[in-house]
Amino acid sequence: MKKKYTLKIFCDFDGTVTKKDVWVDALGRFINDSDKFALVCRDFAEGRITSRECIRRELDLIEDFDFSVFNDYIDAQELDDYFLEFIDFCRENNFGLVLVSEGLDYYIKYVLGKFNIDLPFYANELVVTEDESGRKKLSCKFPHSDENCTACGMSKRNVLISMTNELDKEVSVFIGDGVSDFCVSNYADIVFAKKGLASYCWKNNVTYYDFSDFSDVKKKLLKLIEKNQIKQRQYARNLRRDVLLGG
Repeated sequence: MKKKYTLKIFCDFDGTVTKKDVWVDALGRFINDSDKFALVCRDFAEGRITSRECIRRELDLIEDFDFSVFNDYIDAQELDDYFLEFIDFCRENNFGLVLVSEGLDYYIKYVLGKFNIDLPFYANELVVTEDESGRKKLSCKFPHSDENCTACGMSKRNVLISMTNELDKEVSVFIGDGVSDFCVSNYADIVFAKKGLASYCWKNNVTYYDFSDFSDVKKKLLKLIEKNQIKQRQYARNLRRDVLLGG
């Protein structure tokens, strides 16, 4: 007899749900100094600066910001070809699906609204102020940060741990592609990774499944279900326990 289980699926947004990194493709168009922008991106990718520092530096580089133009850039964003189908798959099987992003709430809300997607999400908060001349200045709040960690702006790890019930043997799944997904991948029971996250998992002995799009994720989950291989990963479970115990 197959075991009963509950899947909790946590998914990155930029470059995972969307085909492009919305931050880079939309906000990045307001950055005129391409060399400085490239340097910040490189410093973050190579671990020389934290997510918070990367976000602050990039927002400081933005010039002549205009919401109407920004909205046009967001309107042009496309979803992974199979993401809407994946949402239906999760709902049909009563799998929880939550978006976790180091990006900004404004454009995530915009994209979800455009495609009539009703999913919970956690992200950083865009703050807009104006100087004396009326020019807009962008900054960011981190309402979902970890008080003991200054690296991540939005603690994907904390969201995954707080929303996965260990006592009920719930199994956590993480789907992502980049640097901001490195930390949380260690704490998930099942990891789907591509691009930079796949490289990180391979180098750090984090068990993961490659994927190109959400059809790959769905097919692999169906195979794991068929083979009765949905289960908690002991190493990840121990890490989650250490966090909960304050270790």
